[in-house]
Amino acid sequence: MKLTDLKTYKLEVFFIFALVALSFFTLSGNEGGGSSATSQSTFWLPSAVMQSVAALYGVFIAIFILSLQNNKDSINSIANQIKPTLKIVSYTAAGTIYFNGLILIVFSLGTFSTTKMKFMLSFSLVSMVLSLIAIVYSSMILLSDVSGLKTSSEKFTYISNLLQEQEGNSSSLLKQSGRNTEFCIKAIDDENPEVRKIAAKALEHARDPRAENALLELLEDNNLEVRITAVRVLGRIGAENTVEPLIKQLTADKDPNFRICAIEALGNLNDKQAIEPLIKSLDDKNSEVKVATARSLGILGDERAEEALIMKLNKGSLEFHKQVILALGKIGDKKTVEVLIHKLEDKEPEIRKCTAESLGKLGNLQAVDPLLRSINDKIPEVRNAAAYSLGMLKAEKAVDALEELLTEEDSELRITAVYALGSIGSPRSVDSLLKFLNDCNPWIRRYAVEALGKIGDKKATGPLVKNLNDPDLEVRWATAEALRMMDK
Repeated sequence: MKLTDLKTYKLEVFFIFALVALSFFTLSGNEGGGSSATSQSTFWLPSAVMQSVAALYGVFIAIFILSLQNNKDSINSIANQIKPTLKIVSYTAAGTIYFNGLILIVFSLGTFSTTKMKFMLSFSLVSMVLSLIAIVYSSMILLSDVSGLKTSSEKFTYISNLLQEQEGNSSSLLKQSGRNTEFCIKAIDDENPEVRKIAAKALEHARDPRAENALLELLEDNNLEVRITAVRVLGRIGAENTVEPLIKQLTADKDPNFRICAIEALGNLNDKQAIEPLIKSLDDKNSEVKVATARSLGILGDERAEEALIMKLNKGSLEFHKQVILALGKIGDKKTVEVLIHKLEDKEPEIRKCTAESLGKLGNLQAVDPLLRSINDKIPEVRNAAAYSLGMLKAEKAVDALEELLTEEDSELRITAVYALGSIGSPRSVDSLLKFLNDCNPWIRRYAVEALGKIGDKKATGPLVKNLNDPDLEVRWATAEALRMMDK
């Protein structure tokens, strides 16, 4: 063993040093001439210690083997966890047996002072006590692991370690062993809500039908945080049998925070049977619940919610108003377009902005003229949203208005105008876009390059070739791609 390895083997070094020191103390200073009467009468003590420790160590080894067999699906991991405990117990037991055997030999061959004999006998008892503590304590830990009888604190620590392992696996979700899954499912019934909550989090990574059933039981837990954790996990798992229990709890649970989480989960699950219950939730007394409902209805994108959302357009908080408009932008038809066009004149800038965004997503050319008027809105965010939507609508009549935005000082407006012109793809805008190939803003240069690539006018080839030497890497990549598109 190299000197550099001493830190790794510090337990072994300490053990050897202790044995050498005890051996030197026991063997030195003794006189030959047979054993004294006093030592003869104390032979039973070290002998009993040796036998007791040896027997207990045998029991410990049996428990150790049982623990490994119980964890055979992850034996390497379990063995590594138990190895330090095994070393400590083994060294303690071996040291105790060695020292007491040494005492027996000395008692047989030498005589010594009464004080030294009392010291050795006392140390014999101490060594036995240390061995008993190490063996019994370690055996209890192993038996607890084998039987699954853990305290709430132990369960929390064990599951926390599982979650840390899962978070540390960057390539994919860590697949739990069947034993770990079973452990977390049983922990769902623990009296401590923190244990139930962390067990629910861990079951998100257990692709097991039993995990889903256990989580569904937690929807009626008496602790709010546990219920919320369970509903969030169920929403992320996306299990088929989750929707109906969530709908049931949505109407039964009185806590608005839980209802918000249930509504978000129903949106993520993307099951159409949630539409009608969610429409009813638009009338919830809590404003935040209504906001979450409008958002989830937009995610689900079902036309059945259109009429109900239109009815709520002028009701509720500003945030609710915005979410209703955004949801209508995902599910509306011609009727929705007509309703939203009027909202472009709303006094609230945020409403006008959301309306402009939604009209672009609806794809109805009826919105082009109103959006052209909004391009002159005094609020930059509204103008930006209108410009972007005109690009989405591919409204060629908007080219002149968008080219005017290219002169704005606001770089975000200029970037959006360039992007929109590229989306429209009109050859009329080529000359205007060429001027921005040398703009000081790399984002504008990049979007100008991409826009020219989409339009495909050959007159842009020469200027684009020059941009292959642009100092910005992203611009160079975009230029190469634009030239490839034009070559086709």
